[in-house]
Amino acid sequence: MRTAMIILLALAIAAHADDKRRAIKREHHNWIIERQQAYQVQGVPTSRLIIGKREIDIYPNGLMFERGNVVGIRRP
Repeated sequence: MRTAMIILLALAIAAHADDKRRAIKREHHNWIIERQQAYQVQGVPTSRLIIGKREIDIYPNGLMFERGNVVGIRRP
């Protein structure tokens, strides 16, 4: 009985540790490279607006992106 409890505890700890690694992987997503590969923009953003937790990248052609979404257009 005690051995079974120890095995269950070890499995629970291993499963919980796996979730943390996946969460860390999601935080390091590179949206700039993804936009370039999808041919949405060329080059790198010229400026970045930070409003609270939002990070908006502004490109030379005027497109404004937040993560993978277009959130506006600014005249170049």
